[in-house]
Amino acid sequence: MDFKPFSTSLMGSMPRSAELLDAKKSGNKEEFDKILLKDTKDVIKREEDSGIDVIVDGELSRDNYMSFVADKVDGVKLMSLAEVSALTEDEDSFDESVNNMDADETINNPIAVDRIDTNAVLDFEEIKRLKSLTDKPVKATLPSPYLLTRSMWLEEITGKVYEDRHELGADVVKLLSNEIHRLIDIGVDVIQIDDPILSEVVFAKAGSENTFF
Repeated sequence: MDFKPFSTSLMGSMPRSAELLDAKKSGNKEEFDKILLKDTKDVIKREEDSGIDVIVDGELSRDNYMSFVADKVDGVKLMSLAEVSALTEDEDSFDESVNNMDADETINNPIAVDRIDTNAVLDFEEIKRLKSLTDKPVKATLPSPYLLTRSMWLEEITGKVYEDRHELGADVVKLLSNEIHRLIDIGVDVIQIDDPILSEVVFAKAGSENTFF
């Protein structure tokens, strides 16, 4: 695509409708997919009507920008922060980190409970649908390898199937690399890699500790 001097795009996610959330809770996949398509079309129309240059689908099918990986990748299980805390040897440090981040313990987190499937499809189907609904350039959004590795590692569980975080990280890089190649092959225009956690690494004082994650 030809970028303008100042091309515009949304960061990725849009609010999910109450109707979509209710369909998700009901477990009725057919109904959920029907509402998802309707709401996605509405998000796209809003972007196009606003003159947005690069279109996203609003990430309406995702629980959040990272935890959706658990639904896509064998070897990854979605666990609440409360469940993670209960399995953590250093529970006090974990709970302190959660409090420092002002995070709700019901928030879901993807945890690697087995060797992950590095050929799993993440955003491919969503981008195919998005491209079928707009003629404008489209953007895919993926969590970064650092963010996924840091979030998916739980020593008490992941440490039983991976030697360390570096070994898990190598598989995460393969997972994302394979997906990025698929997205490029179907003609995605922009791929955004999300990593808000990096700000903690960049701005942390020398010698200071990061949060538990």
